[in-house]
Amino acid sequence: MVKVVLDTNVLISGFNFPKSKPARILELIATGEVSNFISEPILEEAERILTDKFFWTLPEIEAAAFWLKTFCHLVSPTTHLAVILDGPDNRILECAVTGKAHFIITGDKHLLVLKAYRGIEIVKPADFLENFSFT
Repeated sequence: MVKVVLDTNVLISGFNFPKSKPARILELIATGEVSNFISEPILEEAERILTDKFFWTLPEIEAAAFWLKTFCHLVSPTTHLAVILDGPDNRILECAVTGKAHFIITGDKHLLVLKAYRGIEIVKPADFLENFSFT
């Protein structure tokens, strides 16, 4: 089973744009073809962005949180990393290390420039789908 951590930007795109590559990845998670790990800080950031930037209602936020808690593996990182200046990006790394993920899937340049961290490949959604013939 391929283990991943989706960056918040991928979650947000997947929820808001149903024909997007991030939405395809969410489908793979829902069908069990891909295993995704998530942490409370990632959930909180996703909820904040969906509310503040996309104006989701409380019932919509609750439905998204329920989906994530149903189809993703919630982990509680105990290691605090400061690899990247942007704190939320470090929360993604912490989650991936804790979940022993194979990939971090992101559109974030701060993460993509690393290419890998502790053996965890960092890729764009399109590259992930293409490399595993999930398209």
